[in-house]
Amino acid sequence: MAMDRRRLILSAIFGLAPTPKGLAQTRTIKRIGVLWHATPEEEVIFADPIRKGLADFGYIEGKHYELIETYAAEQYERFAINAAKLVESRVDIIVAVTSPAAAAAQRATETVPIVFLLVPNPVERGSARSLSRPGGNLTGQSTVSVDLSSKRIEYLQALVPNCRRVILFVNAKDAALSHSVANQTRAAGILTNVTVDVIEIKDPEDLDGALAAAARNDIRGAIFMQDPLFFNERKRIARLAIFHGVATMVATSVMVKDGCLISYGANSAAQFRRVGAFVDKILKGDKPGDIPIEQPTRIELVLNMKTAAALGLDVPDAFIAQVDEIID
Repeated sequence: MAMDRRRLILSAIFGLAPTPKGLAQTRTIKRIGVLWHATPEEEVIFADPIRKGLADFGYIEGKHYELIETYAAEQYERFAINAAKLVESRVDIIVAVTSPAAAAAQRATETVPIVFLLVPNPVERGSARSLSRPGGNLTGQSTVSVDLSSKRIEYLQALVPNCRRVILFVNAKDAALSHSVANQTRAAGILTNVTVDVIEIKDPEDLDGALAAAARNDIRGAIFMQDPLFFNERKRIARLAIFHGVATMVATSVMVKDGCLISYGANSAAQFRRVGAFVDKILKGDKPGDIPIEQPTRIELVLNMKTAAALGLDVPDAFIAQVDEIID
């Protein structure tokens, strides 16, 4: 009571507006930091689903939240710098896109809640204790990219006549995931009588020579692990693969829309939209470590018929019947 009287007296003397009882002394607009892996131009297609996902739960940009976006432009050392900047700017939540971003955010803070996306095997990679109770200050969405290796080979075999040898492209900068994907794909190859040659790519410029070598060795099928490097180079990959006559199996439909042959994986836009659900739980008081990590429940098969025609492939009707989306 004495404190309230004192506040009123000070208000009268200095012209200060009294603070209503119970009004929190914190900002009402929440700051959500985003660790993007590419550039603003390349990430815009995924920034929109994040905003829509927040709108699903009633959050209006500029009124309830603001996005503080940072971009690594595929330079992995920038993740640590950007994560530190977000923590220093006192964001309320960090959204980390891809494994390197999640790792950088985890190193930068043990207190700011982190929502990650596109992180394969988060438990094995040390991002979580378990899928059901990740613990710490992280939660988010995993991928099932590694577990889809067998089906990806099968679909390539269904499209490419006499497909007995394929190239698996992996990112040399992500050794742990590359090793896991290579082992899974080789094991799947043994079951389907397909030889899997693993090619490590360090820079985008390596792609031309690798696809040209595949053509010279009469390898007509290539699988690309789910990775930001290949996603950002999707148009280059599509162009080179068609030029060299190599059928491409990729992880996301966006790459197929830009000219790759076929994808088998989760719907990326739907995954980014789910960020809103995690943010809503955290802002309402749930601890990230108590929020279960989600895995995609729907896996889509997407085919680019124009690319199939350019490669001279005759797509069976039985295959088309399995396709979720056809790009003409």
